[in-house]
Amino acid sequence: MAGLDSILKVITPKRMRPKGNAQTNTFSADRKAQVLSAPAYKDHLTDLFSSRQSDDSRTLMKQLFVHDPDVSAAVNAFLTVADTEPVFTVRDENGEFDRAGQLELNKILAAITTRFDYSKGFLMKPSVRALSESMRYMLLLRGGIGNELVFDKTQVPNEIRHVDMTTVEWFEKEPNMFIPQQRAPASNEEILLDVPTFFVSFFRRDPTSIYTYSPFVSAINTVAARQQVINDLYRIMQITGFPRIEATVLEEVLLKNAPAGVQSDGTKQQAYIQGEISRIQSTLSNTSPDQALVHTDSVEMKMFNDKNPGNALNIDSIIGALNAMNQAGLRSMATILGRGESGVNTASVEARVFSMHAEALNEPIAEMWGNMLTMALRVVAKSQSKVTCTFQPVELRPETELEPMKALKASRLRQDLSDGIITDDEYHLEMYGRIRPDSAPELSGTGFMNPVKVGVDETDVSSNADPLGKGLTPEGKDAAKGSNVTKKKAGE
Repeated sequence: MAGLDSILKVITPKRMRPKGNAQTNTFSADRKAQVLSAPAYKDHLTDLFSSRQSDDSRTLMKQLFVHDPDVSAAVNAFLTVADTEPVFTVRDENGEFDRAGQLELNKILAAITTRFDYSKGFLMKPSVRALSESMRYMLLLRGGIGNELVFDKTQVPNEIRHVDMTTVEWFEKEPNMFIPQQRAPASNEEILLDVPTFFVSFFRRDPTSIYTYSPFVSAINTVAARQQVINDLYRIMQITGFPRIEATVLEEVLLKNAPAGVQSDGTKQQAYIQGEISRIQSTLSNTSPDQALVHTDSVEMKMFNDKNPGNALNIDSIIGALNAMNQAGLRSMATILGRGESGVNTASVEARVFSMHAEALNEPIAEMWGNMLTMALRVVAKSQSKVTCTFQPVELRPETELEPMKALKASRLRQDLSDGIITDDEYHLEMYGRIRPDSAPELSGTGFMNPVKVGVDETDVSSNADPLGKGLTPEGKDAAKGSNVTKKKAGE
């Protein structure tokens, strides 16, 4: 046991770099004072079918997250459904609740997410909700998340710095012993991240590789194919999809009204005819539906494609197949993407399955929060305890419908609290997401939920008068007097 105790002993780092080690995608040491370049906001003009030949999947996914309707809808649905409240719990090495450690953890979370020094300029302090949402976004985009817990000069954590996993390279010096290194995108500088303050978490990573992919990579080819079909439809609609004006220029009539110099010269005749055709085409192209079209007898007007043969092309099956492939690649359901047509029951099942998919996103986030806050607690409070993070389950029902379920849960937990199975702090964490206030009484193990036992008068019980033993029932109950109660009530 002595050897095991030495292994489980917590050893905190003696010193850490106050400004952190990792770099963001936009930072460069040689241009600190320069303004960051704003995006061109022209992603909507990108043709994925052609750009996928030159860009890798990581670059394509970053673009698709913004300008592709299906991908952006799936990302928005995942982020919305998975956005539940986290609950942080501190427990000692024996699994018992640590109230003192919980109070220290609250201070650490406040230091990370709240600003206290207002004597300086602008300072961005994201909340726990915002930090969790950023991690979910990076999980969907990269398949993994990397964060550095930055400590200040007083060894207090004050920042959680996101690291894009596409900038991280891995070295395996020993079997299953991986060392991360970041290649800063702005300066191409190599930064060794072999530090205790750097943490990673993965979402369904291939165990045979340390590198990860976005879970939406499988949708790239389907999105590209769908884009090509849509582009072809746009071109078809312009040519055959709508009725068009057809103007026939009568060359004989046109030459009779031509100038005398043109009629005697064959070269000038052709140039004259081409010029008149171009003039008529320009006039018709600029004609709006509410304008009158007046012309001479040298031009005959009629409608071309007036029967709209483009309707003969049935593209519903093609689009339907591509939509189904998109849904599979995006791990989404037809109801979530706004294409549900199978009724209420199917929509309910699809919504439930999708909520389970979204709930799975919170598992790596909870692991990341637990690892970072455990280190922060052990460095700041010199504690042996461990922080665990759990997210509230995803619920698609409104709060008013959940009230009966919450009442049942509260009743069950109060019984456990009365029996001493859980502590007061555990009850308050489960019900309210915080520990017990100092003003609340401690009720664990007091038996406040147990019913008061009513005594039985043993002198009024006889084996002859009461052979069935009904007199053992506590006084005040209808079954106490057996059939006599029934007779009494009948005579009232």
